[in-house]
Amino acid sequence: MNVRVLFENELRKRGLHFSIDAESGRHAVEIGGGRNLVSIENLQRDIESDGDAGRVSRFVDAIEASSNISDATLLSTERLYWCLEPNDYEERADFHIAISDRVDRVLVHLSADGDLITWVTPGMLKTLALSESEAGAMAFTNLSRELSEATVEFQEIDGVKLGFISTSLPFKTALILAPNLRAVVESVLGWPLMGITPDRDFLYLWATQHEDFVQRVGSVAVREYSKASYPISTEVYEITEQRIRAVGEFARDN
Repeated sequence: MNVRVLFENELRKRGLHFSIDAESGRHAVEIGGGRNLVSIENLQRDIESDGDAGRVSRFVDAIEASSNISDATLLSTERLYWCLEPNDYEERADFHIAISDRVDRVLVHLSADGDLITWVTPGMLKTLALSESEAGAMAFTNLSRELSEATVEFQEIDGVKLGFISTSLPFKTALILAPNLRAVVESVLGWPLMGITPDRDFLYLWATQHEDFVQRVGSVAVREYSKASYPISTEVYEITEQRIRAVGEFARDN
């Protein structure tokens, strides 16, 4: 299945003009007077994984919706979050802070239906009448709210509680950034923690006192990273109240 052909045909069907950006090789799609650079790599991986060609039209729906995200009626301070992203993108987000050598936290806006994640731009903050620091603080507050509403679960393996979080947030890895993380998880998993975040929506946590347990999750981290539509990293993190830092990294298959 040639995903590029399907994508370009969908654009033509909707009357959306596009070209190939000479520098990045991505599709430059013209919508509403703007020029949107679009990578179809994640779309390709998703379709290769499940064979669902309907993803193409939904992907273009999301592109068109994204072009309207600056509309004040669609923006909400309650939908600002920090999200973990790999830092190897050709174009970096406007608001990002390094977590490790491979990962940044990025300021994002999540649509009301939870389907569209958009990197926040200076124009969006202007529409919301927020400074960068105010938006960042709100993003932390919203992560805390999501974590408070989530469920912390665990599976005991050889005396170690391997924790995971059930939430409707589509990027659960960002919950390691929530200011109330200790208050929510300590009684279940202990504190401080170690964790892996191979995919935007895949998070394992366990108590640092079981440091050697990291060897049990290495193959999982690499497997999930390799098949992920939105891979983050195969790094292992130590999480304390003071900081989050990478303490190791599993060798990747690619």
